[in-house]
Amino acid sequence: MLHKFHKISALIIGSFVLVHLINHLCILSGTQQHIDFMEAFRVIYRNPVAEIVLLICVLFQVCSGIYFVWRRRGQRSGFLEKAQAISGLYLAYFFLNHVGAVLFGRYIAELDTNIYYGIAGFYTAPFHLYFIPYYFLAVVAIFIHIASAFYWLSRNSITDPMRTKLTYSIIIIGVLISATLMLGFNGVFNEIIIPPEYLELYE
Repeated sequence: MLHKFHKISALIIGSFVLVHLINHLCILSGTQQHIDFMEAFRVIYRNPVAEIVLLICVLFQVCSGIYFVWRRRGQRSGFLEKAQAISGLYLAYFFLNHVGAVLFGRYIAELDTNIYYGIAGFYTAPFHLYFIPYYFLAVVAIFIHIASAFYWLSRNSITDPMRTKLTYSIIIIGVLISATLMLGFNGVFNEIIIPPEYLELYE
């Protein structure tokens, strides 16, 4: 039953993450395109019901995921099983930290938690040394976790060689997307000027 709820929760969070990643890829066209997409998307997820459901799912996913990792400690073998556990633990850290940062930005700092809030750390030394790998690994961890789940769930439907190829293809795609996003967040494709009120958070 716990596994079933974990999957349902993962689907809800995954739907949000998918749109969130598409939103982030808008940075390749500029910050205004990113903000325009975000504001359209906020109509859906910024209502109280959706936010509460999403927060509950995140908390449940983190707690159940940590429980699963602890319960199978020392029993995992092979790269994918270990990668699934490590990526899951990293995502638990990332989600808790990320949600906390968003809530801080909205209610304490009283800032719009848009792309400028998310990447201001990229433009302030030495914080960029933390935030670049922090975000890069988060996106990669998402794809590793998806790939590991795919590998397990597809075991009875496709051949092992094809299953392995598709699994590692998902991971490679994730690494490429994450690297592209990091370049975009660092202003490689379009100039990004962070408003001073966001940079002041790191002073």
